[in-house]
Amino acid sequence: MKKKFKMPSAYTIVAIALVVTAILSYFIPQSVFDKETGKIVLDAVLSDNGQILQGQGMQPFGLWDVLMAPIKGFQASSDVGVGILVAGGFLAVLNKTGALEAGIGELLNKFQGSVLIAIMMFVFALLGTSFGFWEEITAFAVVVVPMFVLAGYDVMTGLAVLFIGSTVGNMASVVNPFSTGAAVSAIGNPELTLGSGIILRSITFLILYVIATAFVLSYANKVKDDKSKSILADLEDVKTLVDQKAEMPEFTKERKRSVFVFVILVFLMIVGFFPWLELTGEAGYNLVNAPFTALAKVPFLGTILGASHVSPFGTWGFNEFAFLFLSGSLILKVINNMSEMEFLDVFLDGLKDLLGVVVVLSIARGIAIIMGDATQGMSITFIYYISNALSSVPLWIFGIFAMAAYVLIGLFLQSTSGVAGISMPILGAVASALFVSSKLGAAGGQIILISAFAAGVNFMSGLYPGATLMGTLELVNVPYDRYLKFTVKILSVLLFAAAIIISIAPYLGLVQ
Repeated sequence: MKKKFKMPSAYTIVAIALVVTAILSYFIPQSVFDKETGKIVLDAVLSDNGQILQGQGMQPFGLWDVLMAPIKGFQASSDVGVGILVAGGFLAVLNKTGALEAGIGELLNKFQGSVLIAIMMFVFALLGTSFGFWEEITAFAVVVVPMFVLAGYDVMTGLAVLFIGSTVGNMASVVNPFSTGAAVSAIGNPELTLGSGIILRSITFLILYVIATAFVLSYANKVKDDKSKSILADLEDVKTLVDQKAEMPEFTKERKRSVFVFVILVFLMIVGFFPWLELTGEAGYNLVNAPFTALAKVPFLGTILGASHVSPFGTWGFNEFAFLFLSGSLILKVINNMSEMEFLDVFLDGLKDLLGVVVVLSIARGIAIIMGDATQGMSITFIYYISNALSSVPLWIFGIFAMAAYVLIGLFLQSTSGVAGISMPILGAVASALFVSSKLGAAGGQIILISAFAAGVNFMSGLYPGATLMGTLELVNVPYDRYLKFTVKILSVLLFAAAIIISIAPYLGLVQ
C-alpha cells in the first residue's frame, strides 16, 4: 500500500532550504556591492581590511557552516526570538484567566444585528493583526456560530466573522510578530523594526476591514430577511451547534481589568512603533513623549521608575516589544491573584508553545548568513541578475509581483515564519537594490516587500485547507467547497485592494 504524501514540517522545509543554499555556494560566486561607485562587482569578496578582491572563484560552505548557521542565526535574531517567546507567555497567562473568552461573550450578549457583526469582525481582525489569531478559531466557533444562528443569521455568517475577520488582520499584520516580525528578522536589515511601515499596514488594515465588513453585512442581512438566500440553504445536515452552545466565562472585574491590560498593550505597541519624529516633526515627537520626560524630572520617583531610561515612543524595537508583554504578564498575575508557581507554570508553557517558531527563525536567519548580506555574498550575485531583469519594471509593479509570488508560495508552505525565512534573504536584497536609488531607499523597498508578503501569504491561509479551517468546517459539517464559494470572492477583493494600496503607497508618502 502506497503511503500518502505528507507535506514536511516548516522545520524540515527551512532546513532543506539551508542545505540547498550551501550547495549553491559550490556553483554561484559571491559578489560585492561597492558603496563608493554604487555598482556591483561580480565574482569578488571583501578582504578583512575592506578591500575588494576580484576573481576569487567559489567560496563554498561545508557541513560545519551548515550546522553553525542556525546557531549564529539564533544569536543574530535573539531580540526577535525573545519578543516572540515573551508574547507567548503573555498570551498563555491571558488565556488562563479566561478574560478574552469572557470579553467576547459580553460583546455577544450586549450587541445585536449589524452592530454585533461589525464589532466582532473588528475584534477578530484586531487579534489577527496583533498576534496572528488563527489556531484558536475552532474553540471560539463553538460559541460564535450558535450565537449568530440564534440572532437570525446562518452558520456561514458566524464562520465569516471568524475567518474573514481574522484574515483581514493577518493580511495587514500591523504589529504581528509572527508575520511582520519574522520578515524583519529574516531580512536582517538593522534599519528595520516592527514599526517600519506601520502607517502603510495600518491603512491597509482599516481599508480591508471596511471592505470585508461590508461584504459580510450584505450577505448576513439578506440571509436574515430570507433564509433561502443562505449559501447553505440546500444542505440538510449543517450543524448549528445551538444545542451544544458553550457558555462563556463570567465577565468578572478581574477579567475586565485583564482585557483592559490587553487593549492598553496593543495601544502602546502602535504608539511606540509609530514614527512620530518623521511624520510630526520634533514638536509632535516631544509632545507624545512629554509624560516620560516630565516623570524623569520628578525627584526619587523618576529615578525609582527609571523614567529617564524609557525608550521614547517612535524608537521602539523588539526589546521594547518583549518588555511590554513581560510587564503585561506580571500585571495579569497581580490582577488575577495567581500564585507564583501557577503563574510560572502557565507563562513557561506559553514560552514552550512558541519555541518552535524561534527555531524556524534561527534556521531561516542561518540561510541569510550563508546567502550573504547587503554588502557581499551570493545574495549580491542574485541581486545583480534579478535587478537587471527588473530594471525596466516600474517600482509600483514590484509589490504586485511580490504579492503574487507569496500567494503561490502559500500553496506549499503555511508557516509565515518559514516562508519569511526562505524568501526574505533573497527578495529582501532585491527590494533593497531596486529601491536604493529611489526616494524610498533600500529600507523603503523592503517595507513594501514585507507588506506584500503579509498580504499574499495570509490571503492563502484564509483559503488553505489546513487543520484549523478543516477542523472548524467539520465541527459545523459545512463542505469545504461551499466555504470556498463564499470566501474566494471576498478574499480576492481584499487581495486586489491590498495590491492597489501597496502599489500606490510609495507615491503617497505612506512608506515610513
